[in-house]
Amino acid sequence: MQTQRRSCPTDVRARVGLFAATALLAACTGAASPATTPATSSPGPSASTPAQTPAAVTPAPGAATVVTVAWGEIWDRLPASFPLPSDAQPAQPADPVEGPSSGAFTTGLGVDEAAQGIGAALTGAGWSIEPMTLGEDGGRDISAVGASPGCQSLVTVRPLGSVHFVTVYYGAGCPRP
Repeated sequence: MQTQRRSCPTDVRARVGLFAATALLAACTGAASPATTPATSSPGPSASTPAQTPAAVTPAPGAATVVTVAWGEIWDRLPASFPLPSDAQPAQPADPVEGPSSGAFTTGLGVDEAAQGIGAALTGAGWSIEPMTLGEDGGRDISAVGASPGCQSLVTVRPLGSVHFVTVYYGAGCPRP
């Protein structure tokens, strides 16, 4: 006796959808190119802290401008020297929850690992940081003050599945990027 196998269009559609979602995720979190960190005389992050490199920021055309967001007045971009996780990629599109920022990135590092690495890199670059705060969504907020007290920044690391958003608010009291 011969049995017939019934096809199920729902299974095929589900597999095609899963394949498309996987391809989209892979495209959004593509491998970062290796980068090096300049040598400094100050102590760097410990071996357990992820390597930090200057931001992979592509400057927008024209001069940086100041915009106002809920956090306060910020520059609409970051200086190339702002420390971010080594695998940070510009978020495309930017984090819709956070809105306008100086820079929005994705990282494959865990929230704690990324936040601790950014905090260590900011400290190594001469910023002072306040204790990190924990967000309701499991994210971390890093408040930092630059060389002058008027130069303040806020970095948020927010979980989102297997990638995480890193959003930076580079205060208008900081040097123009």
